Amino acid sequence: MQRFDFGVAFRLRRTTSKLRSSRKIVIGACLAAWFGMVAAATESPAAEAQAAFDEGRYQSAAELAEALATADGLALAAEALAVYGHYVAPENERLAVLERANQLAEQAVELDPTNAEARFQLAHAMARYAQHIGPVQALRQGFVGRSRESIEAILQLDPDMAEARLSLASWHADVVAGAGRLLGRTLYGATRDAAIEHYERTLELAPDEKIAYYEFGRALAAMGRRHRDRAREMLAWAVELPAHNHFDELIHERAVAELAQLDR
Repeated sequence: MQRFDFGVAFRLRRTTSKLRSSRKIVIGACLAAWFGMVAAATESPAAEAQAAFDEGRYQSAAELAEALATADGLALAAEALAVYGHYVAPENERLAVLERANQLAEQAVELDPTNAEARFQLAHAMARYAQHIGPVQALRQGFVGRSRESIEAILQLDPDMAEARLSLASWHADVVAGAGRLLGRTLYGATRDAAIEHYERTLELAPDEKIAYYEFGRALAAMGRRHRDRAREMLAWAVELPAHNHFDELIHERAVAELAQLDR
C-alpha cells in the first residue's frame, strides 16, 4: 500500500523570517491532522485490501480484494487465501481454503489472460494445494507438470518477475527432493543445478526479499552436507533482513526454526 508521507507531502517552504509562533505550530498540526483524515477517508478499496494483507488479516483481505471484481483484485484475493491456507488456517480447513484460492486465481486469469500476476497466483495456489494433498495425489492429478507450465508461461510474459523465478527454482528443488535426482530429471526435467541457477537469478532480481533467501536456504539444506554452509548463509540472511509485513514475519519464524535445525 502506498503510504501518505506527511514528511514529504506536507512540507511548507521556508521563508526568510525566523519567527516561529505557537499559532503557526498549531495551524500546521491541524492541517496535518486534516490531511491525515482525508487520506484515510479516501483510501482506495484496493489499498484497503492490500493493507489487510500486510497486517495479516488474510480472510478480510480476500473479501475486500474479491469485491473489486478485477483481475488484480481476484489475484490478491487468491494470494491472501493461499497464504492463509498454507501458513495460518486450522488443519481441517486448509484444503477448502486452498481450493477457493485456486478458484479465485482461475477467475482472475479468465478475466485477463495476459495478467502475469493473475497467472502467478494461479501457479501459487496450485502449488500450495499440491503440497497439502501430498506427492502421490499431486502426481496423479497432474499438478507437477501443470505448475511448471504455468510458471514458465508467466516468465514468457515477464522474464524479470522475481516471484515467478523463485517459484520455478523451488519447483526444481522440490521435485528433486520428492522424486529423487534420477527420476526428477528423467520424468520431469528437474535438476539441482537448475534450482540453484533460478534461486541465484531471483536474488539478483530481489536482493532484499526474506522469502528468497529462506527458500534458497531451505532447498540447499535438503541437498545435503555439501551445501550446508551455503544453506546456513542464506538462512542467516533471511533472519537478518527486516520484516515489512505479516507475511515476512511468518517467513522469519520459519527461517529461525530452519537455521536452528541446521545447527543441531
